[in-house]
Amino acid sequence: MVGSIIWNVLFASVGALLTFVLSSPQNTMPTTSIKVGTVFTLFYLFMYLFRKAIGVSVVSVGKQNGGVPGEENSGVDFQETSEQETMESRLSDEEAKQTSDMVRALLNEDQ
Repeated sequence: MVGSIIWNVLFASVGALLTFVLSSPQNTMPTTSIKVGTVFTLFYLFMYLFRKAIGVSVVSVGKQNGGVPGEENSGVDFQETSEQETMESRLSDEEAKQTSDMVRALLNEDQ
């Protein structure tokens, strides 16, 4: 699954707050509370199902591209990595090394 439960709670809280603000002037407090609770629950479930669907689609794309370990390639042809992609990965590896060296130096300054 993509993300964390915080996304569910945040999305549901925003929906519940919006419902409370829009519902409280026209309705009594018990009616508003029921509406807020219902909207919170529905938005929470909607976000959960949305995250679940995204997670399933990511896994299925990974299987098609051979990204899932232990799975055989089911007749999918892979293209060779171009020289430009190789150069980009080398540059990003070099940048990552430089960044980690800078972080180590900063951490050592504090000690």
